[in-house]
Amino acid sequence: MSALLLPNEILSMSAQAARLLVESGDGDGALLYLALLECGGDAGKAAARLRWQDARLRPAWERLAALGLATPPSSAPAPAPRQDARLPEYSRTEIASAMEGEPVFRGLYRELEGMLGRVFTDNDLKCLYTIYDYLGFPTEVILLLTGFVVRRERRQKNNPAACPRMPQIQKEAFRWKRLGIDTLERAEDYLRRQEAVDGREWAVLSAVGVAERRPAVEREREYIAAWVDMGVSDELIRMAYERTVFKKGAMNWPYANKILQSWHAAGYKTPQQVEAGDRPPQRAKPGGPAPALPKDFQPTQDRIQKNNDWLDQFLAEQRKGGG
Repeated sequence: MSALLLPNEILSMSAQAARLLVESGDGDGALLYLALLECGGDAGKAAARLRWQDARLRPAWERLAALGLATPPSSAPAPAPRQDARLPEYSRTEIASAMEGEPVFRGLYRELEGMLGRVFTDNDLKCLYTIYDYLGFPTEVILLLTGFVVRRERRQKNNPAACPRMPQIQKEAFRWKRLGIDTLERAEDYLRRQEAVDGREWAVLSAVGVAERRPAVEREREYIAAWVDMGVSDELIRMAYERTVFKKGAMNWPYANKILQSWHAAGYKTPQQVEAGDRPPQRAKPGGPAPALPKDFQPTQDRIQKNNDWLDQFLAEQRKGGG
């Protein structure tokens, strides 16, 4: 693998790397490679910079690894501490001191008590202080995070009164940290994309054969988010589902995802474009008739104008010759 170069503020790419990326036709792989260049080759920072769902990020890593342009993600450093790492053991005295001496934290926990509809226990306060102190989330981000987990809990349980526990919110906070969602701007951008997923969730589930209305499980939602990010239509998703069932005998999310990624890389936006791309080009036989134009063929305005000009010239020449 060629070394990643970052001289001052100029991003440098070898001609070989550029050629490999262009020939691969993988737009996500190219974006990931640019993110690696920008982040000086730090895989964790590059992943956080893109803020993609795992269903979109993993194939891009695999493509770069196959091309020899990046370290496989398994050996990439984590961008943030995981929840199973050793957490700080906050004592009751430390929590009490924070509640007394940090007005921001005191106002935050009271606001969350109102959002969750209960008085916090010692464990609830430890979870919140871990997010506030150990992860270093701004209060605005913590409030957005909590509201997001509350809405998700109510959607998944189909209960408008359901509320999550603080350990659930802490777990989601660690996930946000790994994704680099630790500023107000990034949190708002992430939530906007999640709203787009919410609006498409049931339509996508229907397109892949789910008959009974239900919320998507976490892994399904990651794929749906990746497809929404790519701008894939429900019609293309349905087509990918049908091809997946034909090949695999049942719905297989990773297989359908690879189909949609290949269509996205090829620039296909409609089922008609996919069908046309799948068919071999028609070639006229020597001495035979030219292949028929499709029924919906529409000549361009430039072609129409050229035909009109030719016809005017032909008629003028006929008049000159007395024809």
